Formats: sequence, structure tokens, C-alpha cells
Amino acid sequence: MTGLVRNATLLGVCGLIFAGVASASVPDPTKSTIGVTGSGACIRVGGKQSNPTLVDQFIGYPITVRDFGNNPIAGANVEINFQNCTDVKLCTAVVSGQTVDCINRSVRVTTNAAGQVTVSVLGAGIYQNPLASPNVQAGTGSGCVRVFAEGIQLGTATALIQDWDGASGSNSFVGETVLDLGKYFGEEAVISSGGGVAQYRGRDDFSPIGNAGAGAINVQDLSFYFTTIGQASGGTGSSNGCRDNAGVIAPYCP
Repeated sequence: MTGLVRNATLLGVCGLIFAGVASASVPDPTKSTIGVTGSGACIRVGGKQSNPTLVDQFIGYPITVRDFGNNPIAGANVEINFQNCTDVKLCTAVVSGQTVDCINRSVRVTTNAAGQVTVSVLGAGIYQNPLASPNVQAGTGSGCVRVFAEGIQLGTATALIQDWDGASGSNSFVGETVLDLGKYFGEEAVISSGGGVAQYRGRDDFSPIGNAGAGAINVQDLSFYFTTIGQASGGTGSSNGCRDNAGVIAPYCP
């Protein structure tokens, strides 16, 4: 009888140990972080630099995955899902360490030994039609992007689109240019001064300090978007859009 009790106790302790190990590998949304502190829950969707082997250096989106004990989880499978973002398409060009899943409209990555990973999402908007005041081009509001780790949702983010019309079907629109600025300015003006008539669009909400993804569009957002145009024209932004490393235009996901 004593042996049975001893064995049962041992099995119970082992069970607790294994349970502890298993729970330690489960991501905790309250301990994990997505995005840059102070920037709001927003992710910039961009393209390649003037050198097509390089990605827009300003669109990196940091993610840190931790468990319930605040321990980093190495090798965690992370998914950035755009299924609810109706005004953006993902680029199929390969970024090192990332996988594009067109069927599920997702970008997938894996965390490093510190439980961290920085994602650079290549994509563009589907803007086609002229602005029809007092309305704006159809699209999503805030929080259309969902971020998962090991299947657990860590949070949501608003998709800010650098290249408004690159995925509209015309190769002449690939890349962020002053033409995008003109379209952005028109829509931003309608939203910020429309007296509540025009609906908020998350893609416009570029101001990163206490405003991005917060549901407010104003001149501060226009100023920050203008900055991204300068980055693109300077060669370090999204001037080349959706291209492979050889500079050939790559297709967008359906």
C-alpha cells in the first residue's frame, strides 16, 4: 500500500511539473507586446525601398511574446492577419524570415530566442475611384488587423497604408508617390472637416502620438503622411512598392 501511495504521489508531482511546463509555453496577451509604445495600436503597410533588396525601413512592427510568468517564448508562431482589412492587399514578394499566406490574408513569422520578432508587411491599397464628397473610398476603421501567437490573439492594430493605389490593378501606381499624397489629402480633408458626415478610415490615421488608431483624423495625420512621402522620395521609404529583390514587380494576393 505504501508503495502505491508513493507512486501516486510521484505521478501527481510529475503531472504538476508537466502542467507547469506546458502552461509556461502559452502566450499571455497581458504580458506580450505588439507595436511601439506611444505609437498606438497601428501597423504601417508599405513596400520596397529604391533599392529593391531592402524593405521600407520605417514600417517594422515589433512583437514580443511572453507567457503567464512574463518569460519570453522562443520559436513562437506569430500571425498578422488582414482578413478584416478590406482596403488593403498583401504583396507576394518574399521578405526574409516571413511567409505570406494569401488564402488567409496573413503574414507569418517566428520569434527569436528572446521571444521577439519585427515584421515588415508589404502591401498596398486598392484605391480606384475619385473622391466623392462628402463620402470617402470604402474601407475599414480601426483595429482591422489581428495579431496571434500560437493561435492566441494578442491584440488588434489599425492598418495604415503607405501606397494607396498600388494594388488597384495598374502597375503604373506601384510605389508611394506624390499622387498618393494628393489622394490622401483629399480624403483627409473630407474626414477632418466633414462635420461627422464622412466615415473615419483607419488608413488615414498616421499620427503616432496618442492619435493613431484612436479614431480621429486631423492635420497632424496629414503632416505625418507627408513625412512618409519624403521618406519614399528619399529612397528609404516605400518608393518601389511590391517588387522582388531583382526589382521586378510582384503580384498582390487576390
